[in-house]
Amino acid sequence: MYLLLWSIKTPLLFLLKHFKAITATSALLALAGCSLLPGQLASPAQQISPGQQVTEEPPRALTALTANKKITPQRLWQYKLNTIQQHGYIKLRPTLSANALFAADLHTVYAFNKKTGEVLWKEKLPGTITAGLSTGKNTVFVGTEEGAAIAFDNTTGKTRWITLLEQPIVSISSGKKGKVVFRTLNGKIHVLSTANGDPLWQRTQRTPILSLQGSSSPIIAGPFVVAGFDNGSVVAYELETGKESWSTKLGLESSLTELSQLIDIDAEMKAIGTALFAVSYQGFLAGIDMRSGRTGWKRKLSSHSGIDANEKELFVTDNQGILWKLNPLTGDPVWKNDDLERRAPTAPALLGQSLLVVGDKEGYLHWYDRKTGTIIGRTRSDNSRYTAAPVVEGNQVYTLNSSGLLSTYGLNQ
Repeated sequence: MYLLLWSIKTPLLFLLKHFKAITATSALLALAGCSLLPGQLASPAQQISPGQQVTEEPPRALTALTANKKITPQRLWQYKLNTIQQHGYIKLRPTLSANALFAADLHTVYAFNKKTGEVLWKEKLPGTITAGLSTGKNTVFVGTEEGAAIAFDNTTGKTRWITLLEQPIVSISSGKKGKVVFRTLNGKIHVLSTANGDPLWQRTQRTPILSLQGSSSPIIAGPFVVAGFDNGSVVAYELETGKESWSTKLGLESSLTELSQLIDIDAEMKAIGTALFAVSYQGFLAGIDMRSGRTGWKRKLSSHSGIDANEKELFVTDNQGILWKLNPLTGDPVWKNDDLERRAPTAPALLGQSLLVVGDKEGYLHWYDRKTGTIIGRTRSDNSRYTAAPVVEGNQVYTLNSSGLLSTYGLNQ
């Protein structure tokens, strides 16, 4: 185990993108390979025959809140969008600007007043939204199944530009330095101008025949575009030229079974200063120096959900539903909590100075004490699954579940 050499003076932006659980009855999408839709998560070591049913263990029963310090989440407002659960395992995570909250269902983008829930504008699209939302300067970006990369004015909802890409869009970076990155299903990243949508450069990584549907979001960090791919690689490209700067492998390749070869980087990455935290499915969690691509530390861990971190704390939910806190400098565990085992928790989201919030597949939100790893609060909007991590600003939490229920919570401590 090695100490990661990095700067932690500026905040790191880590990606959080899609994992899809695996089911023997899922259909394969014949697009750029075979992408597995989410459903029941089969053990990676289990060989599954066509048509064979997978027996899924029930979620772990909820534990009582026994901590001395309990919190009471207070619902501030709700709005019902259309359902998104009918279309595979799509993660449409809300996003924020200074004055508004942006959310989407499969066909419509909405802007809300963050405090009141008033709809400021909404725009219906002819296609199916499969990626987003992300923001740039005065702009909201979404991507569609039909390959349309779209930018909206975040104040008026007016369409600024549409660029047609050749494949379904699965993830999008934030807009920075006049550029935004769209990732398509065939393993290609497209760097576009935020001003007019003009293509600037494209790069492709080999896409395995069998992979999980979706992708972690690319990130623009310093002079690089960093992206995780279905072959288990994290690759950094020069933002201005597209030249590959470095590549590192996090997937643990195996030839034992088809399922054991699934090594996608679907979980959102997190960047802090010059450090990058990334994790693969059936591979490793690692701390990487973005200046060189050198791996400072690496720990065997599998996740499709994602990471959140600051300069002193690193949190990740693994494929079993176990929540981990680790030392970001060494990767050493600080604590782990298995209360959400088999509940398919989302990526964790840091809240305030001492809390953490996570959603699960039965529609519960769980608040944790970051120091001890104890669940100290819980609430439920309905029984629909959370696929995307909660969005946090100050002490407020914004969530969107698979039934399209958008909810905002504050805390009475």
